[in-house]
Amino acid sequence: MKCRVVVSALILTALAGCQQTPGAQQQAAALTLAAESLGQRQMQTRRFDTADEQAILAASAGVLQDLGFTTEETNLKAGLIVASKDRDAVESGQVAGQVFFALLVASMGGRADPVWDANQKIRISIVTRPTADRSGIVVRATFQRVIWNTKNQISRVETIDKPEIHQQFFEKLSQSVFLEAHQI
Repeated sequence: MKCRVVVSALILTALAGCQQTPGAQQQAAALTLAAESLGQRQMQTRRFDTADEQAILAASAGVLQDLGFTTEETNLKAGLIVASKDRDAVESGQVAGQVFFALLVASMGGRADPVWDANQKIRISIVTRPTADRSGIVVRATFQRVIWNTKNQISRVETIDKPEIHQQFFEKLSQSVFLEAHQI
């Protein structure tokens, strides 16, 4: 029984040794735009036909509050709003998998400490800028989530690139801009 544990540990150690260290190619790749970058930027960006950037920022802040976000940072001169909200990140499939793995390890005489995603913080950054001809305002919204596991460690950080989320946000922002323009 102990032999299995020792062999498993040796295999895992050998596999961990195969990990690559960052080289010049990886560093160069970090500064290279991916082919889908333009598509992502288009999904994250909308143009509004008003030159009133402050009204756009006020409407954006209102939408974020309506969606349950808490404002973390604003810089109106730079056209920036950063907000976040905390949510539960527990997924039943992940929990079931970890419990099954712990039982499997325990049946072989080992000890496992199951870990799964527990909490997440969803962040949105909104950046505004005037169009080149100053006849409108361009708004770019990017979403990100940071996920912590049951040991309160960050398990992953990911960009949220779902078109429907951006579309819903910009629909609400369009409605809010309309209401702000008509002082409703």
